[in-house]
Order: sequence, then structure tokens, then C-alpha cells
Amino acid sequence: MSDRWGQDIALDNAGQAKVAANGELVLTAGVETGVQDVKLRLFTRLGSLFYDQDFGSLVSDWYYEDSTAITRAALLAEVTRRVEEDPRVVVGSVKSSLLSWDDRSVIVSVSWKFIGDDQPLNLVLQADKTTKGLIITDGRPKTPEAAL
Repeated sequence: MSDRWGQDIALDNAGQAKVAANGELVLTAGVETGVQDVKLRLFTRLGSLFYDQDFGSLVSDWYYEDSTAITRAALLAEVTRRVEEDPRVVVGSVKSSLLSWDDRSVIVSVSWKFIGDDQPLNLVLQADKTTKGLIITDGRPKTPEAAL
């Protein structure tokens, strides 16, 4: 199973490496690795990594645009496309939805399934236009109880 997921250095919400009490770096495992990879792809500017010009997204291009039918559709298409680029994501399972778009912020929710995993996962992207910051928070796996 680790072949599919791999491992990585676990990052906190600020993008900094997590360090255990004994001073060792904390590593991701299983689905956690995949979720972190999706977050990093959405957060990283496309082409900014010298060793992988195809990694990242253009999500930030849409923050400061006016909210029109075209810009809303383009933002959702970009989020969907970039999540589907993860080879562990089931193509066609990605669903992006716009939660809010006003003068101060843009909030998008995205959910998907990993191959061989029945549980959908989700993230919420919140761009604060006043501070030019992007926050991507983990949505916990959706359960039937959470839908009630």
C-alpha cells in the first residue's frame, strides 16, 4: 500500500515541516500523503518548481477577477483539472463548487475519491483578497452522519 501513497514530510497548516517532540521530522502515511499532495498542487504556482514545471495550479490567477459566469467556471475548472492530475485520483470523481465570491474573498470546496478508496475526501480553499493569502483546509472524509 505504501507504494501507491509513498511518504513525505508532514506539513502543518502554515506549510512548515512538523517536528516530533524528539526532534525528528513527522512523515505522512497512506491517504494523508495523497491529501497533502493535492493541497500542495493547488497551493503551488504552476511552473514555479524548477524540477517539475508541470506541478502546481493557476488557481491564484482568478482571485482578483470580477465574479462573472466565465471567471467562476474557469476557477472551478482549474481546481477540478489540477486535482485530477494526481495519478491516485479517480478521474470524473472530482467535484468543485463555489461557496462564496465577493470583494473580500473567494471560497471553493473540492471533493474527490482516490483509486481503491470508497470514502470521498474534500478540501476548502479560501483566498483572502485583502491579505493576498490562500488557506487550504482539510475537509474530513465525508460520512453519512456528516450529511445529516
